[in-house]
Amino acid sequence: MAPVAYAHTMDKSTLFTDVPETAANIQDIMVLHSIGLLGYNGKDMALNPTDNLSRKDFAGWVGGFFGLEGATVDELAQAAQKEDYVSSLEGDITYKEINTALFHHKLELANPDATMTKEEYIAFLTEHLTFDMGGHTLIQMGGFAEGPTGTIEDVVTGDQTGIIIDGKTYMLSGHPRIFADSTDAKSWVGQQLERSIFTTAADHHHGHDGGQEESHGDHAEGHGDSHEHEASDSNEATLQYVQISTAQVVKEDAKEMESSNATPREEQQAVAADDTASNSNTVWMIAILAALAAIFVIVFVKRKK
Repeated sequence: MAPVAYAHTMDKSTLFTDVPETAANIQDIMVLHSIGLLGYNGKDMALNPTDNLSRKDFAGWVGGFFGLEGATVDELAQAAQKEDYVSSLEGDITYKEINTALFHHKLELANPDATMTKEEYIAFLTEHLTFDMGGHTLIQMGGFAEGPTGTIEDVVTGDQTGIIIDGKTYMLSGHPRIFADSTDAKSWVGQQLERSIFTTAADHHHGHDGGQEESHGDHAEGHGDSHEHEASDSNEATLQYVQISTAQVVKEDAKEMESSNATPREEQQAVAADDTASNSNTVWMIAILAALAAIFVIVFVKRKK
């Protein structure tokens, strides 16, 4: 049983120390991290996304994902090697090795012997996360399933947090990943749940947070048994990943950004365009009034005759 490194809600600002919440692939990172296919290296909480992915790091993550025995990255990596998920813990992982470990050799690869950066690994797994391997997907192999979507009608708060969609309550796991503007559940009411991922109590042994306890300070301290405790508290499926829509906020922010980034020339052009439109309206009004006056004169002259 791999211990939990952090039994806390994690959002896009607290995931990795070197990944800003504005990163283009932040959602992909959070999804993979929530199911255990992306983790820390046992040294710090940095991702180092442009570094090549080592066999050792990949093996450690795979060991946690499949619930192998181990309490640290090293132990999980050794367990993964023992189970032949990797042939070695030296050097960098290749696409072919990932295809073997996670996809039963079923992916068609353009360059199977190439190594990859962690960013490329994230993109590769995200692209194939729901690839059908003859009746099951990678996300299902880890004991997960896509969860509900829709408008959040209400929330449950207290010892556990839950969201209500279409009259049904879905509880969050003890340490979910939250992609939202706020981790305050009450602020989600009325917003759209764009994506969610279930994990079942029976699959909590997969050690999604395993192998990180030894060096993460307050994140690790005192939470070694909480994963087991959560599994024993409930037999219901819980939400491990929650993605709340921020489309309207993004749209408004973009408008504000566009306005704030306008150059003096662009502002002058905008003012000139407004003036042109105003002048055009004035010309039309004068023309209409002149036409009405002409009609009035003609009618008056005819009546006088």
